[in-house]
This record gives sequence, structure tokens and C-alpha cells, in this order.
Amino acid sequence: MPSDPRPLPTHLIPALLHPWTWQMAWRDSRTQRLRLLIFSLAIVSGIAALVAIHSLKGSVETGIKTQAKELLGSDLQVSSSQPIKAEEFDKLAKISSRTTREVAFPSMMTFPNGGARLVNVRALEGEYPYYGKIETLPADAWQRRADEPGVFLEAALLEQFQVKPGDEIELGRLHLKILGSILNSPPRASRFSGIAPEAYVHLADIQQSGLIGANSMVTHLVHLETAQKTPSAELKENLRREFPTASWRLETPEDRQETLGDALDLFQRYLGILALASLALGALGVAGAVQSHINRRVTTIAILRCLGAPRQLAAAVYIAQSATLALLGAILGAGLGVLLQTGLLVLFKDSLPVAVEAAPEWAIVFRTTLAGLGVCCGFALIPILKIHRISPAATLRSGSFLPGNPLRTLPVYLLLTALLLLLALTNDADWKRAVLLVGGLGAAFALVIGVARALMAVTRHIVRPSWPYLLRQGISNLHRPGNQTLLFLLSLGLGTFLLLTILLTGDLLQQRLRISETQENPNLYLIDVQPDQVEGVTSLVKNQGLPVLETAPMVTMRVQALKGVPVTKAEGVPRWIANREFRSTYRANLNSSETLVAGEWHESLPSPEGPIPVSLEEKIAGDMRLQLGDTLTLDVQGITLEARVTSIRKVDWSRFNLNFFMVFPPGPLDGAPGFHVVTTRTPDAAAVGRLQQGLTRDFPNVSSIDLSQILETVRSLFSKISWVITIMGGFTLIAALPIVVGTLLNGRDVRLRESVLLRTLGASARQVRTILIIEYATLGFLAALTGTLLAVGAATVLAVYVFKTSLSPNVLTLLTAFLTTTAISVLGGLALSRGVSNHPPLDILRRI
Repeated sequence: MPSDPRPLPTHLIPALLHPWTWQMAWRDSRTQRLRLLIFSLAIVSGIAALVAIHSLKGSVETGIKTQAKELLGSDLQVSSSQPIKAEEFDKLAKISSRTTREVAFPSMMTFPNGGARLVNVRALEGEYPYYGKIETLPADAWQRRADEPGVFLEAALLEQFQVKPGDEIELGRLHLKILGSILNSPPRASRFSGIAPEAYVHLADIQQSGLIGANSMVTHLVHLETAQKTPSAELKENLRREFPTASWRLETPEDRQETLGDALDLFQRYLGILALASLALGALGVAGAVQSHINRRVTTIAILRCLGAPRQLAAAVYIAQSATLALLGAILGAGLGVLLQTGLLVLFKDSLPVAVEAAPEWAIVFRTTLAGLGVCCGFALIPILKIHRISPAATLRSGSFLPGNPLRTLPVYLLLTALLLLLALTNDADWKRAVLLVGGLGAAFALVIGVARALMAVTRHIVRPSWPYLLRQGISNLHRPGNQTLLFLLSLGLGTFLLLTILLTGDLLQQRLRISETQENPNLYLIDVQPDQVEGVTSLVKNQGLPVLETAPMVTMRVQALKGVPVTKAEGVPRWIANREFRSTYRANLNSSETLVAGEWHESLPSPEGPIPVSLEEKIAGDMRLQLGDTLTLDVQGITLEARVTSIRKVDWSRFNLNFFMVFPPGPLDGAPGFHVVTTRTPDAAAVGRLQQGLTRDFPNVSSIDLSQILETVRSLFSKISWVITIMGGFTLIAALPIVVGTLLNGRDVRLRESVLLRTLGASARQVRTILIIEYATLGFLAALTGTLLAVGAATVLAVYVFKTSLSPNVLTLLTAFLTTTAISVLGGLALSRGVSNHPPLDILRRI
């Protein structure tokens, strides 16, 4: 005890600030520093995994935002069916660093061989796109477009009409030279921005063609690059207030990001689950190491109590040790995490789903390290609270503990829950999924504790005198005084649960990506197929060895009223809803990229009387402020149609099926003016050119849209995400190794003492080894069984509520995890008995 005559503090906070506490913590650690190093390694591995994964997640998020800008080409796109006035353009230019005009319209293009083709003309000026780059053949042709009049065409057009750069085409009154072919084109205004291949000209040239004034299908666009990092929603709201009468459609990179589908969103969720699981693994290692350390220091703590040290002072000594090692481990873990994240980005830069910078984001590193440190310290407090139950009588006999008060640990568990919830919310903004993840961890923790306590209770009563001695001793070890059953099952069982959940979740996400990647998505749309041409067009496609994937009628219509209110006066409805011409369809069934989320699907018209049932896509239903049962009035090319919302669908737009905002049952629209769309899949540009030649010859009115480039981008994205999932899953397994080793070493002293006693009583090394194998095999079996069942349950819940799919676990993965966990437990028992087998008991007792 200290020589200072002043009384020692009796409360925890003053005790932590007293110099004696830190002196005692240092002295007490002298004989335990190697073991405490294992404690620190658990923190290092957990924090390193957390920092690396969160930093990678942050880098990917930044990369996604950049890629989303490349999908739009600008920070904001303004589009209108009416010319944008000069004073409006000037105001837009004042709020942006760069501004580009564009005019887009369909027009016939005549080729040197006399052939003609409907093309979507895009007349651009300036430096658009601001993000991403245009690739042409020749490579420098795009940079020369402002210096010489000319046109850029898609490669399939050159193939179809057998033309090359240098040849001349006719567009209105203009004769333009082909400057090159477009390999990587500027972003489309939308997937159906045109019903034909695109042709790019300079805006100054097209103004001389005479086509703009006579064309009623002109779309006027302005692309803006904003200098200030204003949030997209705020930017659009500011423009709405600045131009209240303008019927513009505003689009930002965040809006365009939806065209990537949900692959990146699912990938982000997976990284969030991975980060939380990695931290939980590290925290488990911390709790196990501190629990083992406290168990070894029970006599020391009891002596301090006999000398008059208050309970809070004794607890402060070990809190000081734990906090110091936690801080050092967190600093080392943060540094290692930064190195790992940088190394991953450098080594696997080309395999990542988006382009990212290798430089760490220090705000994420600091925030993640601080949160991880708090969680690890919180888990360390759980076993430290046991000090309050250590009686001074423990100096004379082991197992002298005072009755515990469960309410004493409640604040610690509440603090841990709050910290884990905070971390989960940083991983996933959806609070329901965050609660689900943290609640799942808590439920797994409680279930494993329940299994461990049930095991100890059962083994206390099932052992029979008639059993062989070695079997009786091995089973009885599970409930002996000072047993490690609860700690071992918690560490190994929950470790198995977390690691297997990560593997199953990774397999789940990869399976989802493989389904999307291998799906026979169409890459060529045939547009404007008349009803009497459908059979002929499909026969032409099949005769060229290509599949007919889908056919669908398309009817154009406008919205007149919503719930009886004119759409122009409907509150909260975007103005573009009133100006948009919706392309809708009718069919009896949902397609593979649609999911019914509300209401009832009608395969046919339920009644000839009353409004026609219509199914709305969920986002357009939100924009229109419509719910099930609401009505809308449509203008179908001069004919008024009353419809009622009977179902709402979720559409996966990344699947490239024939998806529509509004789908009607067959019958009411059968005779409406419109056309059909036919989709197919072509292997290369040459096949596209051959099909287009046949269409030009037999069905000159039919146009095509080639989406091969977009589809290849999506396929490449899915492949890269799958590769990163494999890398991160393996990284988490490696990070868990120190925790597994620490779990096995935590009970080494107790096992050695028992083994020495058995050797002293005449047991052979083989008998000692057999007893340990029986004990560890039982523990390993139950840990593996509990962890595997919990992992399957957790993965099933995650599959349904997070990844929106079903779980089909790989039986081989489950069996491998089960056998590996059991083998680790048994091999650990053998490793612990090795020293006992080769040395005299007295030598081992001296080392203990």
C-alpha cells in the first residue's frame, strides 16, 4: 500500500486519477506482460480490420460518387422540351464553373450508298462531358470536332452501311464528313433518350441544318459543373425556387447512380456487416483475455482487499491496465489498418468495382478507431466488474465470491449497445437494419451463454460411475470449479458464428451478383415494330441465330389528373410529370426484374365497368403521390382513360428487361395506337451490323438501340465486386487468428495444473491427453454446432431483410466450418498437454 498517509479514494473516477493506481498497474503487469500482449493483439487485429474495412468502404463510396458523375457527365443536367431562354442560361452560368448547351432530336441520315437511317442527333458545344472521357477511332478525333465540321457515329452504323471515317453523310441540308466512330460515348440523357443510334455533331453546325425549327421532338439540355459542393437535393430545390415557372427536368449524379442497380448498395451493406463482425471478433478476444487475466489475479485482488483497498480501487488497477493496452492496441491497429487499406487499394486497384484513391481518409480512420476503442474497452469492463464480487477470503480458499448484482453490469451493456448501434448506423443509414444487426449480435451472445450454462448443468448430472474413468473425467471438467466452459464457448462459438456469417453473407452476395451477371439480359432493343411486323421481325432475328428474349407493346400517354386534381395543380408533384410522355405497356404477367411490393396483380380486366387497373413502379408512384386505390386520368393520344392504382412494383432497372413505369392488363389498350419492342442478345458489333442491314432491307421503319457497352460495364462491375468480397472475407479470417489463439491459451494455466495433479497421482501422458481431447472435443462440437446454427439463422435473416433474396447455403461450407471448429478445439487441447507429457510435474509447477 502507498506510504502517502492520505486515504485512498473509494470511488472509481478518483481512483483512476490517483498515482498509486497506475504504479500498481505497472507492477502487477511485470509477470504477465507476455499474456497481456495477447490481449493487445486481439485489439490490434480487431481495430485493424475495422479501420481497413471502413476506410475501404469510404474509398468505395467516394469512387461511387465519382462514377455516378461519369454516368451523367456533369454535376447537374437541365432538360426541357422548350428552348432555354438566354437570360435563364445566363443565370445558370453564374452558379456554375462550366456550362454546356446540347440539343437532341431524331432525324433521318442519308449515307453515300443511298441507304437511310433514323438517328438520334446530339449537338454539343463546349467541353462536355466534364467527368469521364470520350473514346473515338481515330483516338484524337473528338478533340478536333470544334475545328472542322463533321459527325461521329456509333460503330454499328459504320458496320451497317459500310462507311468509314472520311466518308460524307447528309443530315438535313448539311453534308458532313464522318470524323470517327464512337467507342465510349457521352452519357445518354436516359436509357430511352433516343429510339435510334446516336450521331454527335457540333452545335454550331447543326444550327445551319434547318432541322431544329421544324422538329417537334427536340430536347434542349444544359450541362453544369458546379464549383460548390452543394447537396443534390438542395441544388435542385434552389433551382426550383429560382425558376418557379420553368418546366424543366433536373437530374443529378445521385439520380443517375440508380442505373448501376443495387449491386453497389449490397456491396456497401456487406462491408458494413464485415466491419461490425470484425470488431465483435476483436472485442470477444479482449473480453476473453481480460477474463483470463482477472482469474489469474484473484489472489492478488483478495490480498489488496485484506489490506484495506476499496473494491473500486482494485477495479481501477485493472481498468488502468486494460485501458493502457487498449489505447496502445488501438493506435497500432489503426496504423496497421491504414497500411492494409492502402496495400489493398494498391494491389487490387484494378479489381475494385470503382476507381478509388489509395490515400486514407483520416476522418474515417480517427472516427473508426475511437469507436472501436470504446467498444473494446466496454467489452473489457464486463469481466473487470467481477472484481466487485471477489471476497478477501479468496486468499485462503478459491471460489470465494460475493453475491452478484445484475444491475451493476446493466450500464455497461447499455453503453456497448449504444456504441454498436452507432457503428451499425455509420455502416448502413437504415436504422431498422442497424437494429437488426446489433439485436442479432445480442441474441447470439445470449444464446451461446444459455448453451454454455445448459451444458454445465447437464454434464453435472449425466455422468455415471459405470462410465470409463477417462470419459467421466473429461466430461466432469466441463463443470469443475474454475472451468473455462463459458468463456471457451463464447469465444469459439461466437467466433464461429461471426466468421461463418461473413462467409455465408459473402456467398449470398456473390450468388446474387452471378444471377444478375449470367442473366440473359438483352443488349439490343428493336423499336417501332408495328403490330403486323412482330412475326416478321422475330423470324428475322431467329434466322440470324439470335434469341428473341422479349416482345412488348408500347403505348404513349400523358398524365392529365391525379386523384381528380389536374396534374399541373397537384401539390408536391414534380412539374416534369405533366410534361412527360410516358411509354406504357400491357401484359398478363410480371417479368423477371419486377417484384410486387403492394396490392394485387391483375392478369386480365376484372370488370368492363369503372377505372382500368394499373400497376405503378414504386418510385414513380411516390413522385405522383399515389397510393393503392388512388385514381389517375390519362390522355392516350387524344382519348381520356381513367385508371386506378391496384398494385405497386419494385423494378430492378439494371437488368435491362423491358421495364415500364405503368403496366396495364391486356384488353383495354389492345387497339391503342403504338408499336412493339423486341429485345435480343448479340455477341458482337458485327452481328449487330448484320441484323441492322436485314432490318433496313425488310423493315426500314424499325430502329435499334445497342446497349452492349452499358451491359459490359455492369458485368465488369459485378465481377470486380465478387473478387473484392473474396479478398475481404479472407482478410477477416486472417484477422481472427490472434483471437482464436488467445482463446485457446486463456485456459492453459488451469489445464496445466489439472494435468500436473493427474500426473502426480500416476496418470500417464496418454491418459492426460485423452481426458483433454474428450473435454475439448465436447466443447468444440458444441461450439461448432451452436455457431453454425446461429450463422445459418443470421444469414437467413440478412438474406430476407438486408439483401432481399433467399438463402441457399453451401452444405460443404457448413460442414467444413463445423469440422474445422471441432478440429481447432481438439488440436488446441493436444497442444496444451504437450508440455505436461515431456516434463516432470515439479518443473511445470515451478513454471506456473
